[in-house]
Amino acid sequence: MGAMEGAALDEVVRRLGEGGRGGRQVQLSEAEIRQLCVDAKRVFLSQPNLLRIQAPVKICGDY
Repeated sequence: MGAMEGAALDEVVRRLGEGGRGGRQVQLSEAEIRQLCVDAKRVFLSQPNLLRIQAPVKICGDY
């Protein structure tokens, strides 16, 4: 299964964005969802999993 073409990926993202703004459900085919997951996994795995940062660091958040 190859990577999703740029135009196809842009179309899926556009449809998801439009549905999210109106609170509507978006219909995606199983093939679109599977390919989106494969492509996202490839991107995440290509990124470093550690970051080098300089001290001091303030960490803020909630639980």
